Amino acid sequence: MPLTSEQQGLCKRLFNNLNPDKALDPDHPFYEPLYADSETDDPVGHLANSIRYGGEESLQLFSGFRGSGKTTELNRLKRDLEAQGYFVLYANALDYLNPAEPLEISDILLVLAGSFSDQLESKGIDIASDSYWQRFTHFLGTTNVQLADFGMKAGVTGLEASMKLAFRTTPTFRQRLQEAMQPRLGELRDNVRKFVEDGVEQIRRKTTDQQVVFLFDQLEQFRGSLTNEAEMLRSVERVFSAHLSLLRLPYVHCVFTVPPWLKLIPQGPGAPVTVLNCVKLWGKDPARTPFQAGERCLRRLLQRRFGDGEYLEFFGEPPDPARSGRADRLLSLCGGHFRDLLRLARECVLRANSLPISDAVITAAIRNVKSSFLPIAVEDAKWLHRIGQERDTILQTTGATEVNRLARLLDTHFVLYLRNGDEWYDIHPMIRDEVAEIVAKAESLPKPGA
Repeated sequence: MPLTSEQQGLCKRLFNNLNPDKALDPDHPFYEPLYADSETDDPVGHLANSIRYGGEESLQLFSGFRGSGKTTELNRLKRDLEAQGYFVLYANALDYLNPAEPLEISDILLVLAGSFSDQLESKGIDIASDSYWQRFTHFLGTTNVQLADFGMKAGVTGLEASMKLAFRTTPTFRQRLQEAMQPRLGELRDNVRKFVEDGVEQIRRKTTDQQVVFLFDQLEQFRGSLTNEAEMLRSVERVFSAHLSLLRLPYVHCVFTVPPWLKLIPQGPGAPVTVLNCVKLWGKDPARTPFQAGERCLRRLLQRRFGDGEYLEFFGEPPDPARSGRADRLLSLCGGHFRDLLRLARECVLRANSLPISDAVITAAIRNVKSSFLPIAVEDAKWLHRIGQERDTILQTTGATEVNRLARLLDTHFVLYLRNGDEWYDIHPMIRDEVAEIVAKAESLPKPGA
């Protein structure tokens, strides 16, 4: 029976409710606390504890692969810390930097102080009417970088905005700054630290001695392109390993979001990278025994997006953990990525021609989402097959080529990052059969020249 007008209205609401790309505020009714279950690891909880127990200052690196909900969970960290009396500042690195260009430590130091300054201003904290951008302009007066060369004049209205725009969009301006700052990193660091100290002093005067947290988001977007990915990897590695100590701000707990592949490179004694893992739906054992706590989390997430009455009307059955239903077919194939679960459910909405939906609609939705993973190159399939067997990265080196290749497989969800006390890896359930078939076919073919 075709959809009635009321059912079409329901499908329209569900289609919008199931948007997989919209980051949520943790107080939103659709937000499901995926890591609140006592049987699951809570990476954000670990970050919060490190701040609570870390005295007056700390530095932490946080990340998540595409679709992991990193921004939503960072919002949760901000909310929880503010509720406990912390003064939390948040800045978006993409407002200041071009994610396609390699990073230098001078870039990061400058935008750290500049964005810290902007956030203080937005919260009504006055640094003696002197923003960091103004202080940096005075500092530039001691270098060979002339603002007039880039159409800017010190002291004129709009200088700050034009400087920030040039820094993000004019490569020659950044290059000139990098060349000028390289031999003077110590001075730049001291300049930044002095400004931050002044800012913290003003915060504590106004807020009765609150501790300060600075969340610097979106640095994980710095991936470069196929033509410069090796250079980008080396630049990010250099900033967050060799120069990590320069990023510590006085009397501030800093959390930087960084590219998740940084975790794949040995960091020595530096700050470890906390990566947001997939929701675990099965164990690391050979049989991949189902993990019920993870299933409960994702089932509740789906219920929030549908609502109990609409869930029953759409799937023709209530959410019942005691038996496998139509929605559980989607859950079993999402790999613990909530965005993949939402994509699957949304495809069902698009294909619904009657309610409740049929098993054929579920099958068609799965087939469509699976097609986005295909085709799989033979060499990738061989690597994926070994990851699925050994539940590890199978990295032979930490060189740029191999690390970036694995990072792409993680970002596109071919490979899953999981935790079971210890961290481990597996391949997406959507592609297990295809990977096995490709490998079996490749191994059966005669060798060239045989």
